[in-house]
Amino acid sequence: MLKGPVEFCFFSGTGNTALAASRMAAVFLAHGIETRLRPIEDIDPTTLSGSGTLGIACPAAAFTTYPLVWRFLRNLPEGSGRGAFLLVTMAGMTMGLVGPVRRLVARKGYRPLGACRLVMPSNFLLKVAEPEKERVSVGRALLRADRFAQDLFEGRSAWLRIPGWPDLMALLMGNDRPFAWMRKKLIMTPDRERCTRCGLCISRCPVSNIRMADGPAFANRCELCMRCHSICPVNAIHIGGRRYVQYRTAGELRTGSSQQQ
Repeated sequence: MLKGPVEFCFFSGTGNTALAASRMAAVFLAHGIETRLRPIEDIDPTTLSGSGTLGIACPAAAFTTYPLVWRFLRNLPEGSGRGAFLLVTMAGMTMGLVGPVRRLVARKGYRPLGACRLVMPSNFLLKVAEPEKERVSVGRALLRADRFAQDLFEGRSAWLRIPGWPDLMALLMGNDRPFAWMRKKLIMTPDRERCTRCGLCISRCPVSNIRMADGPAFANRCELCMRCHSICPVNAIHIGGRRYVQYRTAGELRTGSSQQQ
């Protein structure tokens, strides 16, 4: 059974994971369990409280998750028997994530309580907006998040691990190497005619990869979480020289189309 307080650490690129984590937090709070939502990019993992339950929520990326999430996980303090659970949002596959994270947290002394995968809309290189399909997908995922939170509260959740191939996938992909390759192919560049230089992309980048020069200038730390692209008010960020449809949680923002520039 879930023990409070819950320290729920999440990373969200364009909002899916944040929305699902907030939904779970509401269920916990309804049961009288104190819950604190904390963005992973703002946390020094060594400062985590060490009491109650640790929640982890992240999107799937490159068959695993983003390097910044792995850095957070690998720097977690010893669990000393503290319970932990995992929530994953995904549009594709996560073969190098759920089992390997269970192995990691167990080795650090946490007690794995449960894991859940939620299928939610993709934010990556979208050519066509499908708001109704996305709305249905998000609705189903949030109902599943509710059930997972309730199962955790009642002690009915599980966190399974299949050793072997998933661990190898995490070893190969759970680092910056695949993202370094993608950065070379999918270079982020501003459309200087559209860009208003509002600075929103700079302030919201989780890895401080963007600075303001003659418009936004991108360094070489991008993890392709798509947050900057999704929140740009004028869809001024090109990816690999193209403009794509923006996605940010259930239709909050839709502009632009895929076209060669």
